Amino acid sequence: MTDNLDNLVQKAEDDIHRTVVRKPKGDSKTRLPRLSFPMATWLLATLLVAFQFEQIVSTISSPADSQIEEDLGSLLSRTSDSLQAYQKLNGVLPPLLPNPPIRGLVKYERHSDLSFTLKATIGDVTMVMRSSSTAPYREDEEKT
Repeated sequence: MTDNLDNLVQKAEDDIHRTVVRKPKGDSKTRLPRLSFPMATWLLATLLVAFQFEQIVSTISSPADSQIEEDLGSLLSRTSDSLQAYQKLNGVLPPLLPNPPIRGLVKYERHSDLSFTLKATIGDVTMVMRSSSTAPYREDEEKT
């Protein structure tokens, strides 16, 4: 009977040893984490943005002077057209710009019943249009 008992104890010790020593499959200490496609894409995008951050910010925050000139020139031309249409209907220029939202963007100087100057500024760019001119121009390129 002691042989059976010794065999059982030995079998139990062997089972315990196998259980403790054997590493379970998928042990996190032996495997590196897997990089999924969305995670890799996010990581790549983050790296690209980090290296191009200054260029992206400058592109977004400050449009080119030529684009500002074009936009202000278009605004002044349309404002001039509306003033000339008002003049044709009423015989004189209005004391204020007829369009209230435009008043905050465009400075209007009425010189007489028939002549005016319009100015609009964004940043360092100032565009001017006179009633006698056919197109707006940049203030530092002053025409007489």
